[in-house]
Amino acid sequence: MFDKIKKLAERAKEAAASAAVAVGDLNGDGKVDELDAKIAADWAKKTAGSAAEEAGRLGREAMRSDLVKDAASGAAIGAVVAIPVPIIGPLAGAAVGAGLGVYKNLTKKGAPISPTVAVPQVDTHAQLLKLADLREKCILNEAEFDAQKQKLLNSDA
Repeated sequence: MFDKIKKLAERAKEAAASAAVAVGDLNGDGKVDELDAKIAADWAKKTAGSAAEEAGRLGREAMRSDLVKDAASGAAIGAVVAIPVPIIGPLAGAAVGAGLGVYKNLTKKGAPISPTVAVPQVDTHAQLLKLADLREKCILNEAEFDAQKQKLLNSDA
């Protein structure tokens, strides 16, 4: 009985090791090593960078809307007005002011409610990183990389 349990435990160990290699072997060399960790870290960095860029873009786009501007100005006024009132305080005053700013925006006459169309902006840093990646992968040679870099930097000026 003990031998059967021992064999079963050994097969479970082998299956777990095989599953770990199947999941963690990102470069296909049959083992999980430092290169796989680097690949995973690069992917995580790239994904986090993309998410941060998108969050920033959405934040900038939201800040351009009249609704947000009215809410922010109402919050600032509400916070300042509520400072001397000990029970309400600036946080509650800001919340009330923001609500009034939103109400003001939504009840404006003649102003259609439409989002501001954002003009796409070139993220020079991200483009340079992409060019460097293409150079590292030998898709671009050094001269092509330099030419594309100069083109990108000159168009940004």
